[in-house]
Amino acid sequence: MELSTLPLGPTTARVWTAGAGEAIVLLHGPWAGAEAYWFKVADDLAKHYRVIAPELPGIGAPGDLLPSFGAYAGWLDALLEAMAVERAAVAGNALGASVAWRFAAQHPARCRALVMVNGYPPPDYPRIVRWMARHWPSRGWIRENLGRNVYGSAVLGLAFHDRANAPKAIVQALDHFSAAEIDAALDLLLAEDPPVPAPTQRTLLLFGEADRMAPFDKRGARTMREKLDHSRMVTIPAAGQLPQVEHPVAFVRALRDFLR
Repeated sequence: MELSTLPLGPTTARVWTAGAGEAIVLLHGPWAGAEAYWFKVADDLAKHYRVIAPELPGIGAPGDLLPSFGAYAGWLDALLEAMAVERAAVAGNALGASVAWRFAAQHPARCRALVMVNGYPPPDYPRIVRWMARHWPSRGWIRENLGRNVYGSAVLGLAFHDRANAPKAIVQALDHFSAAEIDAALDLLLAEDPPVPAPTQRTLLLFGEADRMAPFDKRGARTMREKLDHSRMVTIPAAGQLPQVEHPVAFVRALRDFLR
């Protein structure tokens, strides 16, 4: 894998690339950048695909957080245009899965298949919930809850089958998330996007069975599977929210079987 910096409109984009052939985009989760999430599977995938793993601005990576999941979908579309990638399979992990879902729905011609790795569509909260979460004192309580249950080191025991498997970059990040960063993440989760139809691409739900962070567990995945046409579900035992890190061989096998 090689890290490059590409001009993208008035700013730049940082993206890891390797391999050749049909493109597969890997979107990381909220705790660290692309390298921490994909380093164990990128080289094996690059034997068969052109691997593209961008650093999502502000999501566990340098840069300012974009205002909504729709904005991230537009950012990814512009990146693939700049890289001359007409179509790609798109896989996202955790928060990256929400970006992948929105991208597949918003830019269907660019996405040939969708892979949700221990992740769900962008949240669609009622307006009253959004209003409450933007105003004190409820905002303070919600931010504290988010910091404790998602952006604190205590989640390692829930997110991983064996917390010793957690990448060093993620362990370090979970010790240092600031209140401002958690506030920004909350604003992203509360953001409203113009409605678009649900994705219609073939979809793989690829879940580590040992993830105990609701709603990322396999029970939630089964509920989502029942609502999706053209989808299949594969679970990986003894793996948590990052099955590609805890069981990379099983992860690559399941992903390649689906893409074939």
